[in-house]
Amino acid sequence: MPKLPSELSVPDGPRWGPPVLLLLTIVVAILPFWVVSVPPSTDLPQHLSQIFLFEETLAGNRPELVVTPWYYPNTLVYGLIYSFWLVADPLVAGRLTLSALAAGWLLGSYALARCRRRQIESWLIGVPLVFNFLFYWGLLNFLVGWPVFCLFVVVASRRPGWLQAAGMAGTALLLYYAHALWFLMASVWVIARFVDKQPGSWRLSLASLVPAWVLACIWYPQLAMNRQASGVSTMPEWSTMPLERAKLEYFANAAQGGLQGSLEQMFVIILAAWILLAVVTRWRQLDAEIDRPLFLAALGLLLAYWVLPWNYMNTIFFNQRWLPCALVLLLLALPAPRMARVYGITVGLGLTLIFSLATIKSWRDWDEEQMGGFLASVQQLNKADRVFGVDMDGGSIYVKGRPGLQLSSYAQALRGCDTNFSFTEHYSGIVQYRNPAHVNPTRELVWSPYRSKPDHLVGFNRVLINGDANLHEFARQRLKIEPIDDSRATWRLYRISGQP
Repeated sequence: MPKLPSELSVPDGPRWGPPVLLLLTIVVAILPFWVVSVPPSTDLPQHLSQIFLFEETLAGNRPELVVTPWYYPNTLVYGLIYSFWLVADPLVAGRLTLSALAAGWLLGSYALARCRRRQIESWLIGVPLVFNFLFYWGLLNFLVGWPVFCLFVVVASRRPGWLQAAGMAGTALLLYYAHALWFLMASVWVIARFVDKQPGSWRLSLASLVPAWVLACIWYPQLAMNRQASGVSTMPEWSTMPLERAKLEYFANAAQGGLQGSLEQMFVIILAAWILLAVVTRWRQLDAEIDRPLFLAALGLLLAYWVLPWNYMNTIFFNQRWLPCALVLLLLALPAPRMARVYGITVGLGLTLIFSLATIKSWRDWDEEQMGGFLASVQQLNKADRVFGVDMDGGSIYVKGRPGLQLSSYAQALRGCDTNFSFTEHYSGIVQYRNPAHVNPTRELVWSPYRSKPDHLVGFNRVLINGDANLHEFARQRLKIEPIDDSRATWRLYRISGQP
């Protein structure tokens, strides 16, 4: 392990300084989740609906569904969600889940920094990366894998032996159940370490991966078969070529990708300046002070960002999802620039506070702009209702992505209604169809709501729509629907014309 001129401690301060900084950053990072009616996390309501369906399946109320087989990956996060579901209502459970994942993001990187004896400022400068698109899009299965990957790196870097191999086997299985992609990346990293001739027993290390690989080999053919049967795209799709991914706007969107405006691009420039300054000021000692295991992990994730497709096997952001983690690892792997440590700590804390305040402001503006009437409409639903929900407004001038895309799934999570699309069709949740699902003709309408036609409403008795006044009038005329009440809010609830 490289010996740095300064370890993970606050200069001229008490030993409890770093834990205090950790606690402070966690509080600042999770605040935005608690200042809006519903956090703008696209897939969160679908994950919450999975828990509702899980309970329904166990109770025997959903004979068409089964609990996902025990050897399927990507299910670890549902244990976290369910633990909150048992003690709080679904909305609070969702906030608690996002808060726990944000805390886990910071705890994982902090533990990695502490165990690898990296400098506190190298960790702090990367803290704002917690405000990334993985949270905005609600990729919770993937997010829970990051702290587990940090744990895997820590265990794999310990003294070689049978005890270490057992620890690696356990964390490898945990990684597999968190997300199969994280387990795959950990396997590549283990191989890269021995190609780099780092110390350790390659036989024991590779053997520790075997149990999880056995499960993966059983699971993957079933996933491919089920997804092909459900009609989703399983072919790789490139929306950009590798050289385009070096452009500042694309890079910043992949590194964070949450807030509209130039703040994220400015942060990427600051990170680039930090890295350049670290290399220049530590050049003579760089080979001795760099952390090679972390550097190898960072390079692996950066390579994935540059060469992988945008979508594969219906997994979007297939390449971009690695970049926030890659940057955290790169910052930790390099020594901090040669400067008074208080400057680096001040910059890191300052940037974290700026991003938290900017996020709170943007989310509250989005809440006011996009969420009017949403919870009131959902509360009017009954469990027997079948809800066709679409977000016709699309994006936001405050928040990137499609935060309203899956919001209608709260109709199931909160009221128990069936909806026009469910993650049970993905075969990567906690419940799935007992038999391969037929192609759902309304699934694509979630992404393309303007293609909706009256024929698509067969089998539904309620329609939940987000849009401005013109979009609502368009929907009324096109879909032949009638308002439930006289609401003029952004979200409105409709009945099918001629139905009660």
